[in-house]
Amino acid sequence: MTTDEKVSFFLELINCSYPLYHWYFDASLQFRSTDWQKELFSGDFFSYIGFREQILKHIAEGNRVPVILEAESNLLWIAGFSFNGAELLSCHLIGPTLTGRDTPMLIKKKLDSFELTAKLRSSVFKVLDQIPVVPTNILRQYAIMLHHCLNQEKCSLYDVPFLNTVPPEKTQTARTQSPDHGGIWIREQHLLNMFANGDPRYREALRQCYSLSDGVKADTGNALRDRKNTCIVLLTLCSRSCINGGLPPAIAYDLNDYYVLKIEECGSLTALADLCDKMLEDYVNRVQEIRNHSSVSSLIQNACDYIRTHITEQLTIADLAKRTGYSEYYFSHKFKKETGCSVNDFILKEKIEQAKLMLAGTSDTIQSISDSLSFGNRSYFYTCFQKQTGLSPSEYRRQNGKV
Repeated sequence: MTTDEKVSFFLELINCSYPLYHWYFDASLQFRSTDWQKELFSGDFFSYIGFREQILKHIAEGNRVPVILEAESNLLWIAGFSFNGAELLSCHLIGPTLTGRDTPMLIKKKLDSFELTAKLRSSVFKVLDQIPVVPTNILRQYAIMLHHCLNQEKCSLYDVPFLNTVPPEKTQTARTQSPDHGGIWIREQHLLNMFANGDPRYREALRQCYSLSDGVKADTGNALRDRKNTCIVLLTLCSRSCINGGLPPAIAYDLNDYYVLKIEECGSLTALADLCDKMLEDYVNRVQEIRNHSSVSSLIQNACDYIRTHITEQLTIADLAKRTGYSEYYFSHKFKKETGCSVNDFILKEKIEQAKLMLAGTSDTIQSISDSLSFGNRSYFYTCFQKQTGLSPSEYRRQNGKV
């Protein structure tokens, strides 16, 4: 098959899923042909909106990979290039596509600001309604397939960049330190641990987080939209934490998708607050149920939970065994059989996890962290920490510090 035949066959295949069109340009990026029959995007449209300059720059930088070209209002085209060695032979554009179901509505709303005749407005809207919505991951797959048709070369999805003709908006420099964020990270880690452990006391931890921050700091001017954004972030964090706690990923992801849809359907802050409560309770209850039916008995689970929640206190096997009503020997043997590690090793592991939180999320001195976790002396703390993490406490803080 010739290159033209391969491209033609490729277009037939993708048009089984989406109605996409083809524009052909020669080596100097002069327009030669298209199967697009509408006035919109006709003539020298692509040069007019800046695609020609973007493509020339892309090629001049030595790039051979295809690109996704984005025009204003999130209209997308795939651009693939045919080469003979380093020499550009031709350019092929496939599209147009939209990035989301609400994009046509946003474009139409933007067109309201222009004084269009009723006839022109109607024709533009008719074309927009025919443009398909194609997920960007599918577009990238089509781009690498087109590249293979043109050059018999393989590239990965992550090699395909997006080029935007719309100049970026001016933004303020991000603040790397904020007094408003003090202590949030460590509180958040405690909350996520509670999700992972199916701990019903997560509500109090959530209240403490809200006392430090009311969520995502992005003011859209729409209070309901802002709160929905915060709920979606919380949902994602909760979902991933529950996976760490034993909830099967398939269930966690399905629940995540379900609740995102429910969040978007909420029409009031009250409905959203009720849904958020229900959502978190659903996740935590599912983790509890799995833990209650796991191979680890409730006795040992309770002991592990007690160790985690009292990790800054002096913990001994004798005290833990006494809480269960069994002898030290029986408790130690049962603990190791069910968890795979000794009681002391488990306590040490949890102490190091807490130390990591404190090193990254507080400004407490290493000595005070060592003392609060009852390591006895700083040297022993350093030895245990480095053995488990491969880093000294000070090195870990330099690499992971959040304050």
